[in-house]
Parts: sequence; C-alpha cells; structure tokens
Amino acid sequence: MRKIIAAVTLMIVWLITANSTPGDTVRISLPDFLDKGVEVSAELDARQQNVEMADNRYRQARNQRYLPNIELTTAHGLVPGVQSSDPDQFPGGQLYLDPDLQNDWENWGIFTQGEINALQPIFTWGGLSSAIEAARAGAQAVQHEYDAGEQEYRLRLFELYQSRLLALEMKRLLDEARNTLEQAEDQLEQMRDDGDIDFDEADIYQFRIYRQRFFTQEQEVLQSLSFVENAWEIALGEQDRTYLPEEEFLDPFEIVLEDLDHYRHRASADRPELRGLDMAREAAQAGVEASRSQRYPALFFGIQGRAAFTPNRPRQTNPFIRNTTNYLSASVGVGFRQNLNFRTVNLDIERREAQRRQVDYQKEAAKDGIHLELSETYRDVMVAESRVENIREALRISNEWLRDEQIEYDLGFGDIENLVDAVRENLELEVEYRQSVHRYNLKLAELYRKAGIPLTEL
Repeated sequence: MRKIIAAVTLMIVWLITANSTPGDTVRISLPDFLDKGVEVSAELDARQQNVEMADNRYRQARNQRYLPNIELTTAHGLVPGVQSSDPDQFPGGQLYLDPDLQNDWENWGIFTQGEINALQPIFTWGGLSSAIEAARAGAQAVQHEYDAGEQEYRLRLFELYQSRLLALEMKRLLDEARNTLEQAEDQLEQMRDDGDIDFDEADIYQFRIYRQRFFTQEQEVLQSLSFVENAWEIALGEQDRTYLPEEEFLDPFEIVLEDLDHYRHRASADRPELRGLDMAREAAQAGVEASRSQRYPALFFGIQGRAAFTPNRPRQTNPFIRNTTNYLSASVGVGFRQNLNFRTVNLDIERREAQRRQVDYQKEAAKDGIHLELSETYRDVMVAESRVENIREALRISNEWLRDEQIEYDLGFGDIENLVDAVRENLELEVEYRQSVHRYNLKLAELYRKAGIPLTEL
C-alpha cells in the first residue's frame, strides 16, 4: 500500500510539473488570439506612446487654468557685515544715516534672497478654454488614430489565425491523399504484374507525374505551415509554449450579408479614422478661437513677493531706503496683457482657419475613399461567397463520383483509370474549396474592418 501511495504521489507530482512546464500545447480561440496578439505587440506599444503624449499635452493645457506662471528664484552667498563710526548715534535700523559706514571684513554672514512671482488669468476672452478644448480634441484624435491602427493589426492577426487553420487543413488533407495515392499506385503495379488487359502503361506514367506534382505541393504546404507557426510565436510573444487554433476545421462564417448601404452607414459612424478627423476639426476650430482671443487684452491677477536676509546686516526702517541684503516686500494687483503685433495675430488666425478647412477636405476625401473601398470589398465578398458555394457543390458531386468508382472497383468491374481520375479531381476540389473558404473569410473580415465593425462580431 505504501508503494502504491508513493507511486500515485509521484504520478500526481509529475502531472503537475508536466502541466506547468514550458512547451505545453494550448488551444486558443480566435478572440483570445486577437487580444493576446494586441497585448504583446511592440508596434501597438509604440503607437500607445503617442496617445500618452497627447494626453499629457491635454493635462498640461488644463493646468494652465490655475497659476500658469509661478516662479521662485533664490540666491545665496557670503556677505561682510557693516561697522558704524558711532553705534550710539546710529542704531541698527538707521545705519543709512551714517556717512562713515564701512564694511566689516572680519564679520561674514550668509546671504539668502528669494523672489516669487505668480500670475493668474481672470478673463482671456475664451482663449484659455479654447486652448484646453483644442488639446482635448487633439488627444481624442490621436486615440482614434491608435484605434484605427489596432483594428488594422487585429485584421492582420485574423489573417494569421485563418492561415494557420488553412495550413493545418491542407496538411491533414494531403496526409489522407498520400495514403490514397499509395494504395492506387500499389493497385496499378499489381495490375501490371498480373498482366491485366485493362492496364495501360501510360496510366502509370501519368500517375507518377501527378504523384511528383503532389509531393511538390505537399512540401509547399509544410513550408507554409512552418512559416505560419513561426509567425504565431512572434505574434503571441511565446517561444516555449505551442499554441494551436481552438477550431479543428476551416469553415466559412455563416452570416447573412446586409446591403452595401448598411456597411457605408456603419463606416460613416464607426470608422475611427473618420471620428479622428472629426476630433481634429474640433481641435482646429478651437485653435481658431484661441488665436482670435489674442486680439483682445487679457486680464490677470498678479502676486509678487521678495525677501532677503543676512544676519550681520540689519534691516533699515525708512520705507524709502532698502537694504538689498535684508528686506521684505510684497505686491498684489491686477493687470492687462495685450499682443500689439496684430498683423502676426491675423496671420496666425488665417493659418488655423486653413488647417480647419484642410481637415474638412481630408474627411470628405477619406469618406469617398472608404465608400469606394467598401464597394470593391463588398463585390469581392459576394464573388468569394458564390465561389465557395459553387466549389462546395462541385465537391459534393466529386465525392459521389469517387464513391461510385470505389464501389465499382471493389466489386471487380471498375476502371482503375477512372478511379485515379476521380481521386485526383476530388483532391484538387478539396484543396480549391479550402482555399476559397480561406479567401472568403479574409474578404469578409476585410469588409468588417472597412465598415468599422469589430471582428468579434463575426
């Protein structure tokens, strides 16, 4: 019993270790594959820095609302003291009256000086709020630009996932076909050895030529599969773990296509590129308003404080006399700031208005381009869908033909040449069907991407 318990314990430990070690094979679904690929993408991380910098500029603009200009300046040093000719006649607070006042080079003190200045805008004719609005809209425009890049990257990951499914399907198909071809070759060789009257020497030569072409295609599939596996490792950032698609087979997405106008409306409302241009226009318009406010004087509230202290130099009591090494002063008030270079201000307004018009033209051009791309992609989807249906029907007929030829040959009155032709035709249609499904799925995903629809809706 102890040996059995020890063996079971070792088995459990081995299973736990095996399940936690690198090199596991993990099934991953398409949504998880897309999310993980986006999470580890260095390309998207680089784009994300643009978003963070834009958000930083927005926060800086908001901070300009309260005490945008506040400075503190200090100075420090050694200063000699002062020595009065008659200390009784001239006390410390009235040393400025002593005509014979001299520096005391034997008495040194540490000089400390500080000055603080602060300006708080009170009314800027909307200039400050417009600048904040421009920064906010600009940050959102950059965010939409990142979203567009992420959607494009997800489409590439989607294509990579579908390519892995296609490669696995092709490998499985060719493995099955290899066994069938080997059986057909054995039967041809047996017919030649038996001197069958239905045997034609040309049949075996044609079969061998086809078999070599098959081997070439098989090597291409294996190389494609190896390439896709390496691409998966890079996309997922995993070197020690093997990922496989959760799906077993490459099937066409079963969805009902809407009309073209539906996808155009979705693109106009959801494409991040267009929404980003809307935000860019808002930023440009806010920039125009901020520049226009420069035509008028801005009202500010100001504070200024100055102080200096040196222990060996007493402060003077006369308000019109100030000891620069020992004093304290403060001032508070309001003021106006006006840019008098009106020509430069007007030119700046013209430039920002031109930028706003440029964004308007960019949006119209982008909208036209997106609608044109949608029309082309929609056409490709319809053609790809029709091709899938037609090849599927041809494959069904081919399966019936192959089944009939196999039954007749097994019963002893079939034609080996017809059987080989049926096998070859069936294999070619199987390959063509998988490729057509792959193309249809990619075109459908491309349609969703160009319409601004998330790929998860597939």
